[in-house]
Amino acid sequence: MKTAIILLLALKAYAEPPPRTLNSLCSYLDDGKETLSSLGNTKNCFARYLPELESEGATWSQGYSACQKSTITEGQSLLTDATGAQEEIRDAAMGISSFIDQCLALTESLDFFNCFAKMAKLQLANVYSISFNATEQAIILNKKLSRIELEHYRCTNQTEQKYVKGTDAIFGSLDQCLQQNDTH
Repeated sequence: MKTAIILLLALKAYAEPPPRTLNSLCSYLDDGKETLSSLGNTKNCFARYLPELESEGATWSQGYSACQKSTITEGQSLLTDATGAQEEIRDAAMGISSFIDQCLALTESLDFFNCFAKMAKLQLANVYSISFNATEQAIILNKKLSRIELEHYRCTNQTEQKYVKGTDAIFGSLDQCLQQNDTH
């Protein structure tokens, strides 16, 4: 019950203008001028609708967690799938690096220059292949990561929308219940 009252007070800060239900609760808590009969009715209203609000909050929390888990799982899977292409590019780059290291190890000037001259002929296709494959993989990965991010936004947005609509309906029913108590 204490948690539900705190929730209602927190929701008051976000409601513009505050719903009558929150005003009624705050008024009830502040001045304590309820009659004994309406106090029982007010408690009955809250006893009926607070569990529904808590349930709505739990549903939102589960939905939001599912969105988060899905996003993390998809992202990890995508990055795991990319490791194969990453290793191919790494191996090709290491081959070029090894060739460069061999050239750098040469001390004789003519051998040094001839080695690097051959590199342009022998390794040029590999450099372009690495560059092309890396660019292609980066574009694919960015596109898929953007799709995952968009799906995450859609999922959390729908979860939040259901929560707002659900709590609005519950607050409306609670307000109606409290208004009925005011007429007695």
